[in-house]
Amino acid sequence: MPAGSITYVGHATTVIEVDGTRLLTDPVLRSRIGHIRRIAPAPREHPRFDGILVSHAHHDHLDLRSLRMLPAGGPVLAPPGVARLIRRRTGHDARAVAPGDRARVGGVEVAVVEATHDERRTPLGRALGAVGYLVAGSARVYFAGDTDVFEAMRALSAGLDAALLPVWGWGPKVGPGHMDPERAAEAAALLAPRMAIPIHWGTLAGPRVWWRHDPWLPAREFERLAAVRAPGVAVRVLAPGATLTLPG
Repeated sequence: MPAGSITYVGHATTVIEVDGTRLLTDPVLRSRIGHIRRIAPAPREHPRFDGILVSHAHHDHLDLRSLRMLPAGGPVLAPPGVARLIRRRTGHDARAVAPGDRARVGGVEVAVVEATHDERRTPLGRALGAVGYLVAGSARVYFAGDTDVFEAMRALSAGLDAALLPVWGWGPKVGPGHMDPERAAEAAALLAPRMAIPIHWGTLAGPRVWWRHDPWLPAREFERLAAVRAPGVAVRVLAPGATLTLPG
């Protein structure tokens, strides 16, 4: 029987379903965030979920208005400073987690892993934390959130079924702490999952983004480079809103 599924809602928002437990990642559900506009169709209805995973505090990953649109109930896992902000500004049960922590949500275990990324919400703000997550049940799924490549990715590779890897962003370039298609292909080689699914592309765009005429370009470039750098990894490119079944 299938272990579950991955739905690419858009940008870093996904639904990871394993063994009947649905985890929503970095929910951004609105048509715009400041000057950043959604260029892919917004979800027609809010995704169902048993818990929420928030990787860090940047506005394209932590949208407090999107969180307030979602029903409170299941736990929200987030780095300590991010969890405090969510508790203060929404009605959700935000629980502080750090790399090395493990939490049980429904029928799966969620391991919190490191991320190499700017931990501030604003350029002059204080560090609030940044993490990734490994969801483990009958399938194992890594959600990178937003990160650069780091050597300890190798330690996540054992029995990894799927890796959700950021391959670009919303602007004309990506800076330190991010992956472009080439760096994401390097990450795929380190992680060696059965399949890699590019995220963080083709959904949100600022005014000068170079791929606006063809939003699929970053994902296709990752697919091309991964075939060279990580030939044993099957790349699955999902359009925003599409779902992929995870084999059991």
